[in-house]
Amino acid sequence: MTTGITTGRIGRQGGLWLAVMLFGALMNPLMLTGPIFMLQVYDRVIPSRSGPTLVVIFVLAAFLYAMMALLDSARVRIMVRIAARVRASVERPLAEVRFRALLREPGHPVALGALRDLDSVHRALASPAMLALLDTPWMLVFFGFLLLLHPALGLLALSGGLVLVGLAVWGQWRSRGPTARAQQSTQAADRVARSLDGDADTLAALGMEAITLTQWQARRGAALTAMLQAQDCSGVDGAVARAFRMLMQSAILALGAWLVLQGHLSPGLIIASSILMGRALAPVEQLATQWTELRAAMVAWRRVAHLLANAPEPASPANRNGRAAGPLSVQGLVVAPRGGGAPLLRIKGFEVPPGRALGVIGASGSGKSTLARVLIGAVPAATGAMRLGDDLLPMPPPVGNTLGYLPQRIALLEGSIADNISRFEPGATPAAVEAAARAAGVHDMIVALPKGYGTSVTASGGPLSGGQVQRVGLARALYGAPQLMILDEPNAHLDAEGSAALNTAIRTLKSRGAVVLVMAHRPAAITECDDLLVLDDGAQVAFGPRERVLRDMVRNHTALVSPAAGARR
Repeated sequence: MTTGITTGRIGRQGGLWLAVMLFGALMNPLMLTGPIFMLQVYDRVIPSRSGPTLVVIFVLAAFLYAMMALLDSARVRIMVRIAARVRASVERPLAEVRFRALLREPGHPVALGALRDLDSVHRALASPAMLALLDTPWMLVFFGFLLLLHPALGLLALSGGLVLVGLAVWGQWRSRGPTARAQQSTQAADRVARSLDGDADTLAALGMEAITLTQWQARRGAALTAMLQAQDCSGVDGAVARAFRMLMQSAILALGAWLVLQGHLSPGLIIASSILMGRALAPVEQLATQWTELRAAMVAWRRVAHLLANAPEPASPANRNGRAAGPLSVQGLVVAPRGGGAPLLRIKGFEVPPGRALGVIGASGSGKSTLARVLIGAVPAATGAMRLGDDLLPMPPPVGNTLGYLPQRIALLEGSIADNISRFEPGATPAAVEAAARAAGVHDMIVALPKGYGTSVTASGGPLSGGQVQRVGLARALYGAPQLMILDEPNAHLDAEGSAALNTAIRTLKSRGAVVLVMAHRPAAITECDDLLVLDDGAQVAFGPRERVLRDMVRNHTALVSPAAGARR
């Protein structure tokens, strides 16, 4: 995908753009109605004192103004539809790319603001400023008419237009810095706001609400200050542009009067030249007052185009050959941090046959969660090969029911419990949902709720406790009998009953020939594991049958299962 392809989404609306240009070509000449009407009134009607002539030209002018209004309203309607079509053509691909970018790099600043950038582009395309931009070539037509009336009038109008363009460029240069600072401060404030939204209970419990709100307010204050500076620049520029245009209209009236006194111009052309001057300078004046918004939209579009052009491509579906099955094989896996540095994960190699469970153990920061995220495709591998049977990992979408994944931090989507268990699959049957819930040992808990499987939940769980959310997440992972199950600290929030249900689910998966990986911090989580993989500081230090690995590692086994400093997960 390239930036050219992305920008081409605007060009694909060629028929509508052609209609806008055609209506503009028909409408802008009608702007001469006023000057011609004035010329006829002063040079024909008043000298002849002809009332019928006045009525005829007035009716004709009214008809032409009505046609101009129809054409202008049609242009506005078409531009609104161009903006909507461009948005519709970009929105879904952008959402997909945004999702993949945030999957690889949580907190990606461009990805987080991508949809907001698209809003800015949409508003700009549908704004009057875009029509003013399309009308700028017609300035030359009006300047040409003024030159035909008298060269001095044309030169004065052209000079005024150049000065207005200079004012617009100067204003844009002055507002560039404040606009950039406002955007940076807004993004920083949004990051703090997301912390307030996602960790409100923790912040309240630790008494951090006030300091977090203070941080948010400071960033919002900086954004507001920069925004005010940018708006001040825009306001001053608009006022200067309007005052200068009025000055130019007075100047052209004065010049026209002087030319009349010299006998070079008829009196009717004085008012006509003033109207032509106003029409010629109107697009530049409007662009001068709204250039900040247009420039922000152009910058936003460049960010959107860059994100679409440089986003990680989804895995090719060429590797898929029906429902994947077989042993899990990982060889020579290396995961490096973004921007370079020491590897986060170094796996020599291991293989897990179908029907067996592998426990991945190690201290906090040893790389267990990183391995899980690499296998599901959330973190890219620098080198190495991963396969499930004959299929390469990570699997391209749609993964379907081949993979089951239970992360450490479970987030349900807004909907019913049944929707979440079925992964919002359109053709999910109640029997399949109930089977997954029974496999997770959560069926009785669900039916005890007032609305059962129809109970509404939110990202935070809604009416469910942390342990219940984890068990619903386990049922979601078990839905469809996956061939590869990855469980990251699955018993972190489970009570004794939940842990027993988890062990039962692992035994059931093994009996069906699935491959199970359990990322564990405590030995209690690996009771159903047949093999163990030991990680230390991101490196593989042992792999083999559980009893043998534990026996070989018995001296430092306590260290392996106790908390340790480190940031890698």
